[in-house]
Amino acid sequence: MGGGTREAQYESRFGLGTPTDTYGTSCTKSGLSERLKIGKYVIEKQSDGYLLKKEDQLLGMYKEVTFLSPRRALFKLYKGMLLEVTSKATRKILSPAKAGIIGFINSDGSLTYNVKYNKYQVRFGSSSDELLDKFNEFMNEVYGISIAKYPKKGKNHFFELVKTSKEIGQDLYNYMTKAEGCWIVPFEYLDKESARMFLKCFMSGDGSIGLYRSRDKKNPVLRVRFISGNRKGLEEMAILLRDYFRINTTIHFIDKWKGFELYVTSQDGKIRYIKKIGSFKKNHMQTINKALKGGERDQKS
Repeated sequence: MGGGTREAQYESRFGLGTPTDTYGTSCTKSGLSERLKIGKYVIEKQSDGYLLKKEDQLLGMYKEVTFLSPRRALFKLYKGMLLEVTSKATRKILSPAKAGIIGFINSDGSLTYNVKYNKYQVRFGSSSDELLDKFNEFMNEVYGISIAKYPKKGKNHFFELVKTSKEIGQDLYNYMTKAEGCWIVPFEYLDKESARMFLKCFMSGDGSIGLYRSRDKKNPVLRVRFISGNRKGLEEMAILLRDYFRINTTIHFIDKWKGFELYVTSQDGKIRYIKKIGSFKKNHMQTINKALKGGERDQKS
């Protein structure tokens, strides 16, 4: 990653300024008059869809559009991609489901290419049924497929979802590194919603949300951590957490695992994480509920 703040990088890449916060906004596919202007872009409603123009230049015809604000719209593309339109520029971004697929693969999965047989293989494994189901749900939403589940040899109640597909593999490679184990954060294709899903799915696979006994043995301590052998990837994730969600972190080497942990430092940051992002993993969700209920009790007392 380059230097400077995420906002500065965002501005230099896309000319869009601070990343847009879409939390709490109401999305609608209707209510558009015949013509809507967003900066230099014009959206015109037709009987069979929506025209997108830049001044007098026709950019495309789309069947679906979502308006997040008078200054931002999202057009549905193909294979889980969206076209974001703001007053200054357009760019392709990942849908939350596609960002979730990448988050899952980067944590407990893999994307490999066999040169000899020219085969791409997508793989995700877990002992948690809810994560396998969620990965399958996202693959069906983005690519229209369901993946068979196979038991992992030598591991008790550990299953893998394996799909061999040149089309899917080539598509995912556009947003992921080809170096095994050296995953990256696909900054250029994330808005806040897809960033949230990327983090949530990575946490579900290779993260930890736990309540631990404090030194005074009274109030439990909440810990929120991401774990990986890829330090550079965790450094990029730290930028994502800081600049999209105002969550500060630190990275430690864990000798026991010969890897690294990205640790959320402040109590406010931990609470913000479990409220705004969270996890799909069952025991994480149970911990989150306990932590939030405990916080409510502390406020009342």
